[in-house]
This record gives sequence, structure tokens and C-alpha cells, in this order.
Amino acid sequence: MMVSHADLPIASSTEQKAHGHLKSETFAPENRQKAATITSLSIFGTPSDQECQPIPVVPRSSSNDELRVWRVTSAGLVEVDAKTMGAFLDKPKTDKTNVHGEGNGIKYGMSSMQGWRICMEDSHIAEAIMSQSSPYKDWSFFAVFDGHAGHHIANRASSQLLEHLITSDEFRQMTKALEENNGTLTDSTLKLLETGIKKGFLSFDEISKTSSEINKSGCTAVCAIVTPTHIIIGNLGDSRAVVAGKNDVFGTEDHKPYLEKERKRIEDAGGSVMIQRINGSLAVSRAFGDYEYKDDPRLPADQQLVSPEPDVYIMKRNIENDEFMVVACDGIYDVMSNEELADFVRDRLVVHDDLREVCDDVLDECLTKGSRDNMTMVVVCFPAAPPVNVHRKEAEEAWVAQVKTVINQFLDDTVAAEDFKKEEDMVTLKSVLDKVTAKGLLPTDLRVPTHTVTTLAQKILTQRDIKHV
Repeated sequence: MMVSHADLPIASSTEQKAHGHLKSETFAPENRQKAATITSLSIFGTPSDQECQPIPVVPRSSSNDELRVWRVTSAGLVEVDAKTMGAFLDKPKTDKTNVHGEGNGIKYGMSSMQGWRICMEDSHIAEAIMSQSSPYKDWSFFAVFDGHAGHHIANRASSQLLEHLITSDEFRQMTKALEENNGTLTDSTLKLLETGIKKGFLSFDEISKTSSEINKSGCTAVCAIVTPTHIIIGNLGDSRAVVAGKNDVFGTEDHKPYLEKERKRIEDAGGSVMIQRINGSLAVSRAFGDYEYKDDPRLPADQQLVSPEPDVYIMKRNIENDEFMVVACDGIYDVMSNEELADFVRDRLVVHDDLREVCDDVLDECLTKGSRDNMTMVVVCFPAAPPVNVHRKEAEEAWVAQVKTVINQFLDDTVAAEDFKKEEDMVTLKSVLDKVTAKGLLPTDLRVPTHTVTTLAQKILTQRDIKHV
């Protein structure tokens, strides 16, 4: 849920979906004295077209000027300690971490953003060249780890999981077999690869149990190995890999407690599924860590309440059809379906030759759509990916330049006003967007993402050190 200080109003879902801005005056000192109602995109699930009802705010008594975080409870929005799991910041952190690279005939870009969460718990791996030794020098490896109740196990997975896979007995046997048949993946070597991924996940989880740093943290994991002939995906939890072709979109299946095969294992292990969660608490049924759900000594690891065994998917590559693959956490899929994500990425590839910008656009769009989680995404482009359309790229760049000019001129006039006090007053995003609209610059024929004007305005306001809401 998106929340803010109790003295700052937030637009309803209808207003944000239609305009992407806030409902208030340009700058109003009296707003600082109001006890305004906080509304949200939605308490649970994805944004709704219906107006949301006000949520009562229960502040935590404190005399210190400190970070304020919130949690949804039966009493409404309760202000809680910053270390509480599931709490939110009063304003999202939109700074991004990016990497990109290429190798083995593919290109990739990665973007991650903390968003509304009080800390960043995601981690990732992006290696265009999986390893310098054969056959891995011709393979690529990508993974995203979505942590909960802390970042410890996610960070550990990003630094150690790949080693656990490569050093497994099955991977060693596969390597030897590939050396004997010129690197061709056969049914038998693919079976070794599948078993090696499963055992590598189990081995990593078992060894991590002894680490004093893990505490109660857990994380989901989705990894993809790209070979010259195949894509092999291992999925654990509700992060997801999506492979988009010209004619189809494939996505991995989430591991949720309410799914029949997951529910049966949970109940057989002595647990229950309440409010779609394990024992009414954990929202994923497979994960690394979460060892408090793996403490029955009578059961093997893959039969515990929470299983560390992944599902493995093996796909033959189609050089003419396969366009790109997305490996991402559920902060993306909370607000976009596989098909919506594929369409959005495909459209952005036409105007961005830098894949980091494609990922940034996805994250900003998801934030606008109401995602309240950390977000991490890797996009991997194959040879059949759509090329940049020079005319569309130039048209969008020209439009962005015009919008920036209008925003900066409006801010120049605003801060120059006699009754504007920069240290006290705030500029509303609504007023900025109204100005852009009045200039007739909201795109109609350009397929610019919904978030674009809001994101540009926020960046310029931040760069100019102007307070805004």
C-alpha cells in the first residue's frame, strides 16, 4: 500500500490511473496544517477502478524526528518501528541500481529499486558468460532473489548459488559427457542438468542453515541458464521468468500455499493454509531460508512446510521466434501479467537501445500502477528481439525535451512568486502535470508509458531541490 505522512494527501486510484498526479493546489502552506486523509491504490491486490475508502491512521507516539513507516492492521494504518517486517516508507525510494552487458550472442540489462519498502531485500546475478571453463564459457546465467524478513539469505544466494550448481556431482557428470560429444545437450545431459539444479538448490539451503547471519530471513529464487540450444529455468517461490516470442509468451508457475500440490505438502507436514498463507503467515510455499518452517526432523527438505526444491523448466531455443526473456521478482508481477509485461517490454525495445532504460521504464510503470514491493528485473535480448525504430525514438526524445522545458519554466515562475517560500512550501505534482496538459503535450499518437511525465517531474523537482508532493 502506498502511504504518506498524515499531513500529505495522496490521490485516489481513479485520479492516479487517469492523470498520474495528486489532487491539491500548486503550493499551499495551509496544507501543512491539515490532518488529511490517506487513501491508497488498494489495500490488497492490484489497483481498482473504484474509489478507495479512507484508511484510519494510528500514529505511534514519538518525540523524535525519525523515519516514519506504516503497516496495515485491523485498526487501519499503524505507525510502527522501522525494523518491522511488512512496513512501508512514507515516500518511495526511486533511485535505481543498474548493470548491463553482452556476450554469447545476447544482451542484458538490469534495474532494481527499493520502492515503498523500508529496506532493499532483493539481490541478483547477471553473467553473460557463466564461467570461463567449458562448457560454461558458452552459457549465460541470470537470477533474481526476492528476500523477506531481511536481506541476508538473498545476498548469500547471489554470491554462492551459482558455485553450488557448478560444483554439484550432476554438473560434473554433465560436463564430462559434454566434453565427449562436442558440447551437445542430449536427453541424458539435460536430465543431469535438471537434477543438478534441484540438488544445488537443496545443498545451498542446507549449508546456509548453519550461518549465523540468516536469522529468520527467507527468499524466493528464479534462475535461467541460456545455452546455444536451450533455456533452462529453475523457479522457487513467486518470482518469475517470462520468455517472450513473436507468437507466444511462456511464464513459470508461482509457488503459492493455496495451490493444490503445495497445500497437500503443507497439510501433510502438519501445517495449514489460512488467508492464502502458510499457518496464516508466509505467503510463499517454497523458498530459501525460512528455517522455522523447516524444523520437522522426520521429514526430508522437500516435504517440509516450506520446500527449497525448485521446479525446473527446459525449453529449446528458437532463434527465429525467441525475442527476449525477463527474470524478475513479484514486485513486477503484482501489477502486470506476463502478457502485459511482454507487450510493454517489446514496445520499449523499439525506442531504447540501452536495456537499462527498458528496465527502468518497467519499474517506474509498476510503481505508478501501485506496486508497493522492492522491484528487480533483468531483461535478456535474443537475436530476434525487435530493433529500435529510429523515427519513434527521435519523436519520443523530442517530446521529452519539450516536456522538460515546460516543467522547468513552470518551476522558474513558481519559485519566483513572492508568496513562495522554498524552505517551507511544496509544489504538487498535479500542478506540474496540469501545466504540461495545458500546453497540449500529453501524448496521444506517441505510445509513451503512463509514468513518463510524473517521473520526469519528480526527477526535475529533486534535481532542483524543490520540495514536492
